[in-house]
Amino acid sequence: STQKILAEAFDRNYSLITLYRHLKNAIAADLQTIFQTALISFVSSKFFPEGLRLVFYDVTTMYFESVVKKGLRDFGFSKDNKNTTTQIVVGLVVNSQGFPLYFDVFSGSTFEGHTFLPIIKNVQKLLNNPDLVVIADAAMISQGNIDSLVANNLGFVVGARLANLPHDLINIISAKLSKQDGKIDVFEYKNQRLICQYSDKRAAKDKSDRLKQIAKAEIAANSPSKLANRFRFLKTQSTTAGINLELVSKAEKLEGIKGYLTNTQLEPSLVIDRYHDLWRVEKAFRITKSDLEARPIFHRLDETIKAHLVIVFAALAVSRYLEIQTGLSIQKIVDTGSKLLTHKLENSVTGETNLTETVIQNPEDLKIITKLKNF
Repeated sequence: STQKILAEAFDRNYSLITLYRHLKNAIAADLQTIFQTALISFVSSKFFPEGLRLVFYDVTTMYFESVVKKGLRDFGFSKDNKNTTTQIVVGLVVNSQGFPLYFDVFSGSTFEGHTFLPIIKNVQKLLNNPDLVVIADAAMISQGNIDSLVANNLGFVVGARLANLPHDLINIISAKLSKQDGKIDVFEYKNQRLICQYSDKRAAKDKSDRLKQIAKAEIAANSPSKLANRFRFLKTQSTTAGINLELVSKAEKLEGIKGYLTNTQLEPSLVIDRYHDLWRVEKAFRITKSDLEARPIFHRLDETIKAHLVIVFAALAVSRYLEIQTGLSIQKIVDTGSKLLTHKLENSVTGETNLTETVIQNPEDLKIITKLKNF
């Protein structure tokens, strides 16, 4: 806990009441905005000279060891598979190197697509960048979100939900790509550019998945007791059920094809490459949840929950800075750094005290520690 770390690592002893009082006062003084403004200022002026035109957005959930709904704490779709406990929804924006720029927290019952616009508008304002382009997963996008992005002059690259396209357009896309591995083509869909790419490897997986789903649907069609469950290719009509051949045909034509929707004029190959960089946000979330132990959350009040997240994402910023500067993972840095201890030696006769560091003899550890001291 914070109380334990302050006492053991910094020799600062505070009561929990004092810590909670300072956390609530900090949030009341808008610590979150102050922190995020400082982050963006640091990134813009000192750390990332390539600029901040492209940013990446994703959401995650963080759970509580509690089933009591209150304030931000609520039940919802859990990305941690903790559906029986309350949670919050957290949205995060990072730059091209996975360095955090902005985060916000929402009620645990919030649909992730509804978090998208408020956060992106705030980031655009803080960055003061009219040319901002945001990369996001398909789950973030509805037609309403797209319309609002366009109205606010925000560029976007998002995953396209090809299965929702009109059948005529699916036929055109399938014919144009003609199952040529790696082929890319550009189409127009609702005044946006729809960039599609075919992959043999993806096609093999899609076909395997399709055949498995058809087999499950066939079993369900012959087992009335299973009709209450949902099956992708099953069509039910009153008391009868059968395979939805139209849906099967659509899925077969889309096998191997991945789509990307954008209102930018970026080169198609660059759009695809940047979209695949979304793993940087996923990595940032993994660091916060595992290395930084951001979950489970034990706070009860919204103010202390928000303060907890400010601390977590401040630690994430420090972690990513160290990783980028040293080329080492934060886990490696922490593991090696934990071996370097400072010992206080006291002469029982004279009362003199001296501080001395642990002598590191392992060459690899010594190399890492030297790098950390000198960067």
